[in-house]
Amino acid sequence: MQVTRPIWILAALAALTIALTGCDRNITVVEDTSQQAQSCFACHSDSYADTLKLVDAEQQWNYSRHASGSTLNENDRTCKDCHTSEGFIARASGAALPPDDAVKNPTAIHCFTCHAPHTNGDFRLRWTTPATLMDGTTYDLGAGNICVACHQSRRNVDTYVAGTVTLGERWGPHHGPQGDMLLGSNGYEYAAYTYERTTHREATEDGCLDCHFKATNQYVVGGHSFNMEGMTSRGEEVLNTGACAPCHGTVSDFNVEGVQDSVDVLLEDLKARLVTAGLLDGTTGLPKTTKTSADSAGAVWNFLVAEDDRSHGVHNPMYIMGLLKSSIQYIQTPGPVPVRLISSRD
Repeated sequence: MQVTRPIWILAALAALTIALTGCDRNITVVEDTSQQAQSCFACHSDSYADTLKLVDAEQQWNYSRHASGSTLNENDRTCKDCHTSEGFIARASGAALPPDDAVKNPTAIHCFTCHAPHTNGDFRLRWTTPATLMDGTTYDLGAGNICVACHQSRRNVDTYVAGTVTLGERWGPHHGPQGDMLLGSNGYEYAAYTYERTTHREATEDGCLDCHFKATNQYVVGGHSFNMEGMTSRGEEVLNTGACAPCHGTVSDFNVEGVQDSVDVLLEDLKARLVTAGLLDGTTGLPKTTKTSADSAGAVWNFLVAEDDRSHGVHNPMYIMGLLKSSIQYIQTPGPVPVRLISSRD
């Protein structure tokens, strides 16, 4: 049976053609015939091995902190450059959004935040250059450079902790100063103390990723989850201790040579002393609203940076323990200068 179109449709098309002909704007359709459908298979394949890689990456990422997007509300000023996919892509491409602009409807960190397959033609990382910490420290961590681009304290201790310091709940290093600790830098260093550094940065080819990206047979740790520990659906704890094996041999946990125990003891010791000194709230673990000297505030900085590192010292045992020990030594003898509660008149 032949189907005929209503005559009004043909009339409408004719009228549209006449209207567009008289319009100053030209409507042009550009078709790229150089790329055939087969060209997709230069990167994409339906083979089991290639497909499995993408499936694995997605499943691992689902268990990552990046996937949660729990900090997408931090999408203004410089926060958006790390807390949103749009902000980081703009920053990595050198086209950062204006400081007074906020990302609208931001998305969480995902595959194309770090990779640009259609722009670069492969899965290379968007960020490859060594990231520079706020105190000027820089070190080439290979593929791990993209991690340090965001995982750093975002403040220069040399200028941030100087003179008379005003503490408060939001004072201190930005959360996630793992880059600073891995490189052994940007802690508050007392003049009379000698600081040593563990060579984890030199011992790894790709820095952070040599450990956090170590492949396992579990989605909850390693790979694109970047987790070193996780919990299976059965409630079983999984530790990615295989990442330690190349240097430390077979280990059952991350408390190698008692490093984590030692750091935890020092953290509790320093915390108690800071609470007694009136610099830290014993309940929240956050700085009290006070004014104090740089050396006293430096002890608070070192406590916060070691705690927020969240590795319990693993990233750089010698440096982190040095920061904590020197802070305890200062608070103990000769002791911090008196602090003053800030009143409404300040």
